[in-house]
Amino acid sequence: MKTNKENFILLTDSYKECHHGQYPEGTENVYSYFESRNGAKYPYTVFFGLQIYLKRYFEGVVVTQEDVEEADTFCKGHFGMDIFNRKMWERIVNVHGGKLPLRIKAAPEGLAVPINNVMVTVETTDPECAPLTNVIETVLTHIWHSSNVATISRDLRVYIQKAFEKSADTLNLLPFMLHCFGFRGVSSVESAGLGGSGHLVNFMGTDTIIAITYAQRYYGAKMVGFSVPATEHSVMTSLGEEGEIEMVDRLIEKYPKGILSVVSDSYNIKRAIKNYGTILKNKILSRDGKFVVRPDSPRFKGDTPCDQIVWIAQELETYFGITFNKKGYKVLNPKVGIIYGDGLSVEEIKESIDSLLYHGYSAETCVYGLGGGLLQRHTRDLQRNAFKCSAQFRNGKWIDVHKTPLDISKTSKKGRLKLVWNKGTLITVPIMDEREDVLQLVFENGIIVKEYNWEEVKKNALIEI
Repeated sequence: MKTNKENFILLTDSYKECHHGQYPEGTENVYSYFESRNGAKYPYTVFFGLQIYLKRYFEGVVVTQEDVEEADTFCKGHFGMDIFNRKMWERIVNVHGGKLPLRIKAAPEGLAVPINNVMVTVETTDPECAPLTNVIETVLTHIWHSSNVATISRDLRVYIQKAFEKSADTLNLLPFMLHCFGFRGVSSVESAGLGGSGHLVNFMGTDTIIAITYAQRYYGAKMVGFSVPATEHSVMTSLGEEGEIEMVDRLIEKYPKGILSVVSDSYNIKRAIKNYGTILKNKILSRDGKFVVRPDSPRFKGDTPCDQIVWIAQELETYFGITFNKKGYKVLNPKVGIIYGDGLSVEEIKESIDSLLYHGYSAETCVYGLGGGLLQRHTRDLQRNAFKCSAQFRNGKWIDVHKTPLDISKTSKKGRLKLVWNKGTLITVPIMDEREDVLQLVFENGIIVKEYNWEEVKKNALIEI
């Protein structure tokens, strides 16, 4: 078995290898769609990441005779019988030159699509390859992850923006209020790239370098993510507990300009902040930049992020002072700040923002970091993403198909579909509807026919629904 690339034929669920023998005779096309079903956590899904998968797995020659032979042998051993669709895959190799005879239409990348609406449609372009549509369902459905992250990130951007509009004089800091710390918190490099780039659709702060690489590689982005010099516990404990203040002093000397983020709870965060505000106060005030306090654990059992954030704000106010902005909210001395990112959830971030405002502080007081909570702590079920067949072409005509189980939330759509604008929102309608289809043809017969650049993705993400 090859180790340098995956065999595309085997990038599917086992049971899909046998479905070609189960469709009714004369089936020449299978039409399927992807959506977020009713019951999703968020009322919309930010559609993002399809272009990455098209470029990584679908574009160009993706099937060879060697792949066919390997898959045939594999399936015989896997199933204990000969059910492999050798005829279809050899046709793809011999007639289509190894390119996939598929037509894929999709919503613009970055667009927030209300749930219960079509985001992708797939059909075949060769009547001899009708089963191919649902064979590729497995790998194509993986876009749930990057879309989830973009959705979670957008939800927080909207929430933070509203808090800024209430309590801050400008929105200048908004793009940096949520920082991605998720690289180590995911299961693979690819997950970090996919999910991390989904976050960058909405914000510009990240420590997940591969996310920037994916945005550059697959969307032609330039430098779209930014970070700052920051410490970790291996640094802060290098001189022992007695030497912690000496280490901070050295860091201030080493980084006289810009933002410097210092993890402050290696030993005693109360003592650390007191040292910042007394022994090191003048040096911090003399820097040409901001000294940022980063807690990395609760102060005591039962401590909450919002309580600790407010406490730190109050401590920094005591030692460094505050001003009041035009909206009457307290703003910390511009020489100091806070970033909190210890195992946060979306809900805890919202609670922390609300708590800061309740105590009179502007929402810009604290930057938030999300790791596993942003890139990993969710599943396909968060937005109830599903890929379903809705029509089949047989005996010269299209036949609508759908399911209506006892769990009506899993009822699927029928027929061929469009996504259209209707009174400021998006709705799904039958293909014969005369309104312009928002879904764009993005892939046909092995060729990506529509690409989105990063600026287009970011612009689409700002469209209100």
